[in-house]
Amino acid sequence: MVVTLPDFSLQKPFCRLLVAVGFLGFGGTIASKSNTPPENSDSLGVYKKESFQEKKILFNVGPRLVVNRGMDSDKTNDTVDIKNLQRSQFLSIQQLLKGNASGVYTQENNGESGSIQSMLIRGISSPIFSNKDVSGVQPAVYVNGIPLSLDHPYMYDIKQYDVNPIGSATNILAGLDMQAIESIEVIKDPLALAKLGPLAANGAIWIVTKDGYYGGSNVSINASGGIVFAPSKVKMTNGGYERAFRQKFYDTYKIPAEQQYYPSYLADPRESSYFGEPDWADSYYKSSPLYNVSASIGGENSLANYIFTLGLTEESGVIKNVGNTKYNIGFALNITPISGFTVSTYINANRIDRKRNKNFLDRLTEMEYLPDLSTPIAPSGGAYERFLGYDNLTKEENLNNLLNGYLSMRYIKNRFHVNVGVLLDYNTNVRHVFWPSTLMESVSFVSDYSGYNRRLIGNASAGYLFDLTPAHALDLRWDGSIQSDYYHYNYSKGYDGEDDTKTTSNSGGFTRVYRFADRLETRLVSTSFALDYNFKKLLYASALIRYDGASNVQLDKRWLFSPAFSLGWDLRKQFFNNSTLFSKLSLKASWARLGHLVQSDRFTLGPNYVSSELGWSGQSMISSSNGFATVTRPYSIGWVDYGMGWPYSDKLGIDLNASFLNNRVNIGLSFYENREKDIILQMPVYQEFGYKYRFVNGMEISNRGAEMNVSVSPLAINDPNRLSWDISLNMSFNQNELKKLPSGLNEVVTNSRKFEVGKSVDAFWIYQNNGIYADNSEVPVKDGKPLSINGVPFQKGDPKWTDVNGDNIIDDNDRVLKGHALPRFTGGLTNQFKYKQFDFSFHCFFALGHSALNVRDQQRYDFMTLDRTKSIRSVKEIFFWQELPNQKDDYPIYNPLSKVHPYRAEQDLFLEKLSYLKLRNVTVGYTLPLKGEKNRIVKSLYFYLTANNLFTITGFSGNDPELVGFNGNYDGYSMPIPRSASLGLRFKF
Repeated sequence: MVVTLPDFSLQKPFCRLLVAVGFLGFGGTIASKSNTPPENSDSLGVYKKESFQEKKILFNVGPRLVVNRGMDSDKTNDTVDIKNLQRSQFLSIQQLLKGNASGVYTQENNGESGSIQSMLIRGISSPIFSNKDVSGVQPAVYVNGIPLSLDHPYMYDIKQYDVNPIGSATNILAGLDMQAIESIEVIKDPLALAKLGPLAANGAIWIVTKDGYYGGSNVSINASGGIVFAPSKVKMTNGGYERAFRQKFYDTYKIPAEQQYYPSYLADPRESSYFGEPDWADSYYKSSPLYNVSASIGGENSLANYIFTLGLTEESGVIKNVGNTKYNIGFALNITPISGFTVSTYINANRIDRKRNKNFLDRLTEMEYLPDLSTPIAPSGGAYERFLGYDNLTKEENLNNLLNGYLSMRYIKNRFHVNVGVLLDYNTNVRHVFWPSTLMESVSFVSDYSGYNRRLIGNASAGYLFDLTPAHALDLRWDGSIQSDYYHYNYSKGYDGEDDTKTTSNSGGFTRVYRFADRLETRLVSTSFALDYNFKKLLYASALIRYDGASNVQLDKRWLFSPAFSLGWDLRKQFFNNSTLFSKLSLKASWARLGHLVQSDRFTLGPNYVSSELGWSGQSMISSSNGFATVTRPYSIGWVDYGMGWPYSDKLGIDLNASFLNNRVNIGLSFYENREKDIILQMPVYQEFGYKYRFVNGMEISNRGAEMNVSVSPLAINDPNRLSWDISLNMSFNQNELKKLPSGLNEVVTNSRKFEVGKSVDAFWIYQNNGIYADNSEVPVKDGKPLSINGVPFQKGDPKWTDVNGDNIIDDNDRVLKGHALPRFTGGLTNQFKYKQFDFSFHCFFALGHSALNVRDQQRYDFMTLDRTKSIRSVKEIFFWQELPNQKDDYPIYNPLSKVHPYRAEQDLFLEKLSYLKLRNVTVGYTLPLKGEKNRIVKSLYFYLTANNLFTITGFSGNDPELVGFNGNYDGYSMPIPRSASLGLRFKF
């Protein structure tokens, strides 16, 4: 890691002028809210003004961003029905958005409570090679205008295995208080994203929580409790099942018994611990409780209002002794000491206490130590229960503390407004673990991690509304900001302690102790000018110019100029002003250029030295060179050249929104193209240069797509005693294509991935499998030589792989790009019914058009190779002894002794369609009728019953089509997404 102090020496007079004026800015516009909000507001707190005059004069909209669009988007486009989702017991922001917002794809590839999840908005903005790259394509998440600072991916830099980062590996977005959220908006409009700046280059999630008391009930309490159900039908297997599976290979090829390569644990069928009745499931899976309690209290007078929130949530998941507990507290205060001047403050604190799984893979990848993996844990005779007894000596702690808040001052005078604010996001990450020697061949292990992330933003804005004539309105606005991000961690790990009573790295007695520390500091300075024009509330035009300077970009490329504009047309007012059919009809087009922030500081100074190149092969963090501190060129990581600049995105969006029959039918259509340009790519170079790779700008990816949002009220009846019915549907289509490679290349192979111009960047690079050679005579022969791979000729019992280039040799030139790891189509459907005091709703979501490599089946059939390999791929969990309900067992039976490696993963034999439809949630509610409207203490009382993850329709042979990694590989290691049911109560007084 190269850490460079930021250098903002401005070489252009225009830059100096902008920064001198614009030291503060648009990180989030903060204001105070009047006691009664305007009527024309939606659930976002993003107010739909009838004119630019109202938009600026009635600016008291609380500490929230007014998305200053030339034309406000329809509510069906990008808002989420948060009130309905809050009954569903979802733990994270990703879970709330899944299937509920068009253009958003959530990857919940692990059902373990509190584990890291990811999401994409309108496709992938750069290629993904590892978990480290996943964070680079995530959207920005704002809470009341504060951009949250998540764990930085440099935590993966010292990891040998790409499974979990060091630290607690907790999803920070699972720490927010779901019951305190008032609204969620997915911001996709190019101009709106341009106003947020480079942080929002991958899209933005705008969350508004309770930030003041604005009337209604002073006290609100929500409590729910339920149960997470363990899998009801677990088909356990034992050594007899595995031995019979392998025997059919030996029988097919008539391999004599004395040459059958059974591992030791399958050699003797009389061994009861492996061939007895399996009994591990009840010790591994377990139904467990979940509950949530939250409350808020608020008040107001003529000069101020406040609100105070509390929350407690616990979810244990379906694995024994695994769970997640979070504590939430929040406070907001808005004061107006004099007319037009408002001071607002908000503070929110969260604590996450997570119990992680006890799987071997997670433990061994953190230890980076491989014991003898030839013999898995036994499925019978109480072996797993005994393992848990040894594990009781484990000491483990995973804690995350989150703190964010702001202080803002705002002054409004007639048509002029000015705002100054400070925003802070701070979170800590602490993990301590001790694994005793009884778990690992008499070798104990201890590790301690302590890290923190800090984001501090100073911002300011000023604007003036010119009401030129009754037909023309012009709004001018300036924003500026300074952002400082700081990441730091200390990490230590020790091996082979004297005894199991010394459980910390500071207690002494560990034979080998390794200590690591790292920090990364970045700065971002931004300033922008925006103009909004309105002609007769009929035509709208907006333009924005901004200048951003980032410390992670080389000095001569540090500043990026990025414009944006938007045009809107009210078609109803133009053509159907007197129509009773159209309630709304509008067309809008937007274009913007946004810079992508560079995650690493490695590219700041050009060529540099590193210390990680001096380690041992396979464990680069163990020091060499006799322990002396030294550095060398990054020969294996890659050369960094001069002249590297900003990656950036050109975004184009066209939106058509229509409402019919007095807003009973709403339709929104969006078409977009995002061009990601000058992406940094690790390119291979000739070995004669001494380097393995070179980092260069120049990759370009296009994401094109369309989105549709439809909401219909077939039974829109105001009478609560009659049945009402509301339908909401969102559908999205996305297709990515590689448009350009650095140096004008048409294709490149890097990090075991192939990229070809004109093809998708998420395609699998695989061999085409056409069956099996039933006889040696079927093997193609050319010039007297049979078809071969790596010099090994194909024979009877080997796979038929297509020789694409016809050279009679199977190699990488015969692998093709096929399928997609990301879905082409995603969407969700929600139905809501209300009748008198009863309500009923259900939600389905789907993903179509993507595939997965079934690595679990590949490893199951490739047993001969894995038995001979000592690697992390050879780890067998206790659920190795499990047959899945949809398990596929019709693969060809190849010769297990073949030297061509017939069951290698990179072939379409294991490529499966991953499309699925899920019934995700069903909720029934009842509002208790209360008597005495005027003097009663309890204002409302509501009961509800909700169930999640009820069933899945899919042709995928794995246990769940969602449990697939970022690269499209299904390995079967992830925890199942639980099925749950809960009963809740919500009352206000």
